[in-house]
Amino acid sequence: MNQDEFNSVPAETENKKTKKKKATFGELLRDLFKDKRPWYKRLITAVLAAFAFSYTLYIFGIYEIYITNASFYTFSFDDLKIPALLLGLSVTLILTGVLMLLRGKIFNYFTTVIFSITVCSYIQCNFLNHSLGALDGTAIAWETMSGSMFLNLFIWALIFLVPFIVLYFNKKFWRRMVCFVSALLILMQSAGLVKLYVEGDFFDVSSNGYLSNSTIYEVSPKNNVVVFLIDRCGFNTMEKVFKEYPDIPRGLDGFTDYDNVLGSYSRTFPSVCYFLTGVKCDYDIPIGEYFKKAWDEGTLLPDIKNAGFDTKVYTEVNYVIKNTDNVVGKIDNVGQKIKKADVRSMLDSMVDLSLYRYMPTALKPFFWCYTGDLERISTTGDGTFTSDIYATNDPNFCQNLREDGVTQKLEGEGSFIFYHMRGAHEPYQMDADGNKSQTSDEFQQTAGDMRAILFYIEELKRLGIYDDTTIIITADHGVTGTVEKLGDMRSITLLVKPKGADTTKHLKYNSAPLTHDNIRAYIAKSFGIDYSAYGPAIDDVEEDADVTRHFYMSGCDKLHLHRDTNLITYEIKGDVKDFDNWTIIDEKEIEYPFYDAGNKR
Repeated sequence: MNQDEFNSVPAETENKKTKKKKATFGELLRDLFKDKRPWYKRLITAVLAAFAFSYTLYIFGIYEIYITNASFYTFSFDDLKIPALLLGLSVTLILTGVLMLLRGKIFNYFTTVIFSITVCSYIQCNFLNHSLGALDGTAIAWETMSGSMFLNLFIWALIFLVPFIVLYFNKKFWRRMVCFVSALLILMQSAGLVKLYVEGDFFDVSSNGYLSNSTIYEVSPKNNVVVFLIDRCGFNTMEKVFKEYPDIPRGLDGFTDYDNVLGSYSRTFPSVCYFLTGVKCDYDIPIGEYFKKAWDEGTLLPDIKNAGFDTKVYTEVNYVIKNTDNVVGKIDNVGQKIKKADVRSMLDSMVDLSLYRYMPTALKPFFWCYTGDLERISTTGDGTFTSDIYATNDPNFCQNLREDGVTQKLEGEGSFIFYHMRGAHEPYQMDADGNKSQTSDEFQQTAGDMRAILFYIEELKRLGIYDDTTIIITADHGVTGTVEKLGDMRSITLLVKPKGADTTKHLKYNSAPLTHDNIRAYIAKSFGIDYSAYGPAIDDVEEDADVTRHFYMSGCDKLHLHRDTNLITYEIKGDVKDFDNWTIIDEKEIEYPFYDAGNKR
């Protein structure tokens, strides 16, 4: 090697070092935002990705949930459709605006995040969700789902990364994929939405009215029949409450505790409607038609009204009446003010319901909600939130009762008053003293209801009308569950204090075989109405009577995804508490579900 060649080596090494010089932060930043694409190409990609995201979660997601579960809402689709659409378009506009402020790789990364979330959410809702729970207040054991949560997140991670991998290897194909898949999701869901809207079993809830609570604690000066229906309160539940809180049975002097009582159906719908009307639901006609049929053909409340008595019913309209037009002239406390929806509360609840379906399992607890709270979305025309609208809320019922007391009308022949209390039904929000609590259980909440009833009794005594009042404490159904068939009996509680009962005698027990039908007949009998068409009343049935009774149970599908798939008829001969006396005599597919209205067969 000559001297010139030797001297040239350091120069080459120096050039290589110069080439390997690290880029500055500013250069890296400029590289991330460097973009040769015209703005309109980025706009098309941004709009499609943003609209697919908001359309899936905030427009289609909300619309689909409403249409397929219309029976649960007290507000109209007309109340919802414009606010949900504006929400979705607003989210689209915001996301598009943010993306258009970005360029280059940063634009690609943020767009991919939005697109990946959309795809993952769509797949979660349509393919990865299993049973999401009934959202009827029943607590979900999330702590037992850690394994499924991890697996679900792993699947999300795999799907989420695919668009990023495509972006890394082929930017042109990535852009086409984002635009095509986003547009495809929008079109597919739009087609599905049109189908749902056309085939949906809609109820006229735009003007379905409400039940007013303005005279909720007011009774007549004589001949009152007061029914306290404690939801999901089986005989065993009340028996345990009596053992844990012995002051409660001690306050029921003059009452008879019936321990062989059968309800009618396994859930609130159609149990309460049947209790008040006596019209069976065979799930063979649209649910809206059943409600109208039940209240048109049911004679109990019209008979009470025609006999000159008042009728007041405090229950959940959407589960029991659906449209107050069905009960005009039959129930006196139908609200008269204009009803509308509280838009903010409505959107908050519907967004939670939508995200509950679309988010991964690990995030679902953050969006869990109780569908019963949707009742409180309706407001009266004066703008005061639920000021005149009755909604089942046991803590409020107990607190207001203690504060306001029971009042008496100046005149009147008598009143039928029906209170539907949450009782043993989740969510448990009240302790045994009738105060709000987040650490309660079914027995404490039921005890709280019973103590409120005892206070109500003391108020009747103070007014001097207790002896002239008939009190019935019962339930719509016992323990429920998403099961294919029953695994044990479903007896319900029934406590009765007739008018003129000897209140010096302690609580006594009776094992007469009874049903809701006997209670309905007894209510008519208590008003002196000819009840022969109703069948035997409670006190007409002997303890050793040979009676065949029937119970109608909503059975779920084999995957436990849908609660009312089959209507199973049980025949009971003998003591209802002995499950050996229960026999299945019929089983048929439910044609028009209530709790799974979107799965109409």
